Amino acid sequence: MEGKKRPPSSLEDTQSNRKRCRISTTTKEDAVAHGFVDDMVFEILTWVAAKSLMRFKCVSKAWNSLILHDFNFVKLHIARSRDRPLATRLLYEIGLKTPHIPQHYLNATRRVTYNQPPLELFPLQLVGSRNYFDYGEIFICSNHCNGLVCLYNGKDSQGFLYNITTGEIKALPFSLGYTRIGDRPELYLGYDPATERYKLLRDRIYYKKRPCIKILTLGTNNSWRRLCENSPGRLNNLSSGRTFVNGVLYWANPKFNSITYFNLTEEKFGTLSPPERSRVSEIQSALWGKLIVYPRDQPENCNLVVYDEVNKVFTKFDSDPDLMKEKFVVLEAENIEKRRENEKYILATSSLTSTYLVFAYHFWPRYVSRFVENIIPLSFIIDV
Repeated sequence: MEGKKRPPSSLEDTQSNRKRCRISTTTKEDAVAHGFVDDMVFEILTWVAAKSLMRFKCVSKAWNSLILHDFNFVKLHIARSRDRPLATRLLYEIGLKTPHIPQHYLNATRRVTYNQPPLELFPLQLVGSRNYFDYGEIFICSNHCNGLVCLYNGKDSQGFLYNITTGEIKALPFSLGYTRIGDRPELYLGYDPATERYKLLRDRIYYKKRPCIKILTLGTNNSWRRLCENSPGRLNNLSSGRTFVNGVLYWANPKFNSITYFNLTEEKFGTLSPPERSRVSEIQSALWGKLIVYPRDQPENCNLVVYDEVNKVFTKFDSDPDLMKEKFVVLEAENIEKRRENEKYILATSSLTSTYLVFAYHFWPRYVSRFVENIIPLSFIIDV
């Protein structure tokens, strides 16, 4: 009859079922194959260098989402970077005394004094687009920790967290509250390995006539807490240096032959008594991943002493003399000349090398730290 569909025959039923089954099977196979490809891509990319990953974000939306938003991917990439020697680097904050490097310093392969072996040249590389900083508008206001550093904008009293591996910069969720021109806040950045959180310290306040330090755990409720027990005086008066090693912040005070430390996990201050009015060797501490000090009146590579964290004692640092060979540190002249006149500080990195570094007269290291390439998005640290 017109207008009615003829019921299919049993043969047509079988063919239709086979077709549907074939379509369903193909879809499942495609899904399995697609999932297998995704797993392979995930696995391969976790071994790729951070610099390459930053370029690979442009491959597709899926890759961009994986690299920037997948927490499991980020954690696995960092873990595997620790096993790649080239992924462990040194971060230098360097003060520049003059805008130019004399040619004879670039070609320096021997000492001015006689009877000393030539020095190997050791190049430093600028970290990226944010190479230069001054102390007028934007400047570095914290120590380095795991390749992260805090910046401060004097115009709006805003602090920022900056990842030197990825070049990402993100505003801290609070104002530092400085409004007068010339105010220079100091933050102290550390990482708590027990909670896998970053923490910030600020200089002391007074609470019920007791000096207290303020502390903030990033990624929580963004409220500062008071630490009054064993709180020292102003942290920025202890010394010009601060070093972060293995979950602990250290401040050396050679004037009083002491080292103040803050354990990020226990959130407690303490004091160490190094021998012979020692100074902290920031470069050697970064190179070896241990707190290393040297006598105040001797060159930084002589009679090194290492702190034994387990037994809480200082012991003589025994190292292979071949690993302590001196190298002359240089930056390319054309890069330094690109800076503006008022920009006096620079961030640079280098590969990890067990050596003693000699810096030219025109610049000196302010802070040196060790880090593993860290692609973790700053939103994972601040907004979580």
